[in-house]
Amino acid sequence: MSGNQEWISRGENVFIGTYSRFAAAMVRGEGCRLWDADGKEYLDFLAGIAVCSLGHCHPAVTEAVCRQAGELMHVSNLFHTIPQVELAELLTENCFADRVFMANSGAEANEAAIKLARIHSDPGRYEVITLSGSFHGRTLATVAATGQPKFHQGFEPLPEGFVHAAFGDPKDLEAMISEKTCAILCEPLQGESGVRPLEPEYLRSIRELCDRHGLLLIFDEVQTGMGRTGTLFAYEQLGVTPDIMTVAKALGNGLPIGAMLTTERVAASFTVGTHASTFGGNPVAAAAAVAVLRTMLADGFLAGVRERSHYFVGRLEELVERFPGLVNGVRGRGMLLALVLTDRGRELGAEIVGRLFAGGTLINFAGGRVLRFIPPLTVSSAEIDLLIERLAGVLAELEGE
Repeated sequence: MSGNQEWISRGENVFIGTYSRFAAAMVRGEGCRLWDADGKEYLDFLAGIAVCSLGHCHPAVTEAVCRQAGELMHVSNLFHTIPQVELAELLTENCFADRVFMANSGAEANEAAIKLARIHSDPGRYEVITLSGSFHGRTLATVAATGQPKFHQGFEPLPEGFVHAAFGDPKDLEAMISEKTCAILCEPLQGESGVRPLEPEYLRSIRELCDRHGLLLIFDEVQTGMGRTGTLFAYEQLGVTPDIMTVAKALGNGLPIGAMLTTERVAASFTVGTHASTFGGNPVAAAAAVAVLRTMLADGFLAGVRERSHYFVGRLEELVERFPGLVNGVRGRGMLLALVLTDRGRELGAEIVGRLFAGGTLINFAGGRVLRFIPPLTVSSAEIDLLIERLAGVLAELEGE
């Protein structure tokens, strides 16, 4: 029995079957590469689902984690810790927000945002409008906020207080506003439903609706934040500033940490005892996040992401020209990109991902409509070229068949 087979078999004997896993047990990572228990090497354009944005085992993050683990692991939020304070300062110094609540994940950060929106609003105003196609997490409240019915099935009745407006239709959204509405929650770019950007004009109309009706605007930047779209946060490119923003995923480059950020005015509605987290902003995870932010904020880092994104888009557009029967467009921002599949391509989406995996390349099929590419932001042009070469080979095979 191979190393992979042994660990896969042992895992399948003990885990609840909530994941459809690739047939590999990963044991080591470096930069844009992973190795499994059999020693096979993979080119990673999945990055832990947009998490390892500095690549696997980035030296600055590894050093910070090891150092902090040897000094202080946990004391709870009954005390201040240096890494958590440093992280909160870095976040607020580099976005619109004045205040931070630390959590352990994107779902927890979104839960905090929903609770804050409700407690900040007038009595009776508790409803949050989200968009069809959105994804906000796996807790009951964030599943209810998610605008994809497939995630609701089997968990009804879901918590009340969430309605879903049609994607890209400001009139439909406005029609849903009532005396119960307290906030509008959206992702600047929907990742899980197929890398669908919300156009700046649409986001500006949402901001205007919030201002006119006295609602809070919440941006879920769990996937789009931390440099993924080419700026530290996606909202910076869009000319629209939210009242509340959530981040997680790449914040700790693999360590579990999330944050909910907001203004002084809104934050004042959370007082002692209204919300809490035992592990939120844990010193080790916070130390990792400080290292991540300092790396991303260094001169030239984000400019390099934008430059390589432009190159990547050009290479993907070549595939659209070469394989019009399977792919018909490119969309996304920064290093959150997708090849839009034709009807025939969608039928083969899972097959494309499977063949790439067999050949040592990791991507995923998102929203049943696109091939999604979310590599480390440190990916090189040579690694982009290798991805294109391997993907072109698979598309050519399928086209021939």
